[in-house]
Amino acid sequence: MQTLLSWLAGLAVGWAVNAVALAPQESPQPTPARLSNVQSLNNPDRALSRLEIQVLERKVLPDGLVRERLRFPGFDPDESVPAIACHPAEGGPFPVALVLHYFRGTKESLEAWCRDLARRGIFAVALDAHLHGERTISGVFHGDNIASLGGEYSIWVHQTSIARTAQDVPIILDPLARRLDVDASRVAVTGMSMGASTALVLAWREPRVRVVASLVGAVDFWWDVTKIPPGPKQEEKKASYGPRLRELVASLDPKPRLGRIPPKALFLANAGRDEYIDLESVRRFVADLEPLYGTNQSRLRFVPFPEAGHGVTADMWKQAQDWIVQGLAKESGGASGGGK
Repeated sequence: MQTLLSWLAGLAVGWAVNAVALAPQESPQPTPARLSNVQSLNNPDRALSRLEIQVLERKVLPDGLVRERLRFPGFDPDESVPAIACHPAEGGPFPVALVLHYFRGTKESLEAWCRDLARRGIFAVALDAHLHGERTISGVFHGDNIASLGGEYSIWVHQTSIARTAQDVPIILDPLARRLDVDASRVAVTGMSMGASTALVLAWREPRVRVVASLVGAVDFWWDVTKIPPGPKQEEKKASYGPRLRELVASLDPKPRLGRIPPKALFLANAGRDEYIDLESVRRFVADLEPLYGTNQSRLRFVPFPEAGHGVTADMWKQAQDWIVQGLAKESGGASGGGK
């Protein structure tokens, strides 16, 4: 009898511990219906199943938003994807916007963007790109001019970060679609610089992405990584790289895959005094895209900012927000272009 009582006491303690672990963090009231298909556990190091989201922290903010620290499964089953999500505390289900940071940035770099979008009724998720933030590796960004690209190592780090992050997104969308407060039939992606380039890869590759807002991002990847416009000199530079690097860049480049983007809603904002991205490369890209949009010209918008540098101005971000909110409001039902 004493053994049985001890076993029951231990079981009760275990239930109590689990109840605490599964409770939303710092929330004035639990929301089990909204989080019933999300795991909220204390161990941030264990591997995640393909359809699991781990909530590490959940806070209800004073302005009526919820902020969550999350872990998603990623393309590599042994590497999870850390994220910050912001969304309204009430209502839903909400459309989704993935927010992708710049080279050498982190998810925290653009958390303010997530809050802006959440205030407008969107479930916004900022991700740590591969090799960045909580996913970084000591010494990976060595060299003073790594952000200028051009060299084989810097290109490898930059393009690998884009490639792996773009591969993570389809895996992330699967469990995200199972959340009761998410409407995964309406997905947008936005980003700055490297994040914007990743958004362009998703524009041609991921059918569930319906709205794209690219801010100071590259669209012609060979022009971006070599810093040389198309022509014999660029071809000579490309030939100087090893075959694996050439294969990597070619596998991502949106330029030869223009036909896979329309009729997705695509917004591009680029700067005239950008030391990294040539504005002319974006102009040419948009000129080639326009005929492919046919009667859907309103779903393609390019806004040059001649006096801006490699940064996002308040006006750029305001226009991008409007594009995302209005685009997601119009979306419904079936897929909107794209393909593998």
